[in-house]
Amino acid sequence: MSNQRGTQALPKSDQNSLTLTFSFPTPFNGTNPQVTATVQGSSGNYAVQGIIPSPLAFRFTVTRTDQPGGWTEQPQLMWSAVGREVPPAKGNHVIGKSTTNSANESVNFQSKKNSAPKDIYAWVIGDFASQITYAVQMGSINSSSFQCTVRRTDATSGWDESPTLYWTIIQ
Repeated sequence: MSNQRGTQALPKSDQNSLTLTFSFPTPFNGTNPQVTATVQGSSGNYAVQGIIPSPLAFRFTVTRTDQPGGWTEQPQLMWSAVGREVPPAKGNHVIGKSTTNSANESVNFQSKKNSAPKDIYAWVIGDFASQITYAVQMGSINSSSFQCTVRRTDATSGWDESPTLYWTIIQ
């Protein structure tokens, strides 16, 4: 879990409500945090509503509830944000036997991503007693899968084992 909190001075307003956006000091790791906020340091009464968080900032509306007008002082917004850290996505894919020294593979993610990952680190491990070595060349990457070519590097022939491709998304 990742926690942040802060105090932000609200600007003076001649309106009863004001919608603002504040940036977090440090972005959250790909998740929308849960944000709570209150207004303090004022003789008026205020409600904080409509908090809409993103990993980078949160938007909210402050409304003065004790009178119809705005405010001439600068009350303080006290906020707290709690986010859940997302571990890097990773997985594995069994390649299977090959009669040639390379195999083109298409690997689907377990769940579709919001956008295509920037990069993927992938490696291949053969059967337990295998002496075969492999290299992985990444191809296209999209939000639901990636393409790669697995190549045997210790010989020009294929392989008679079922090596496993392991991968981790690099953001």
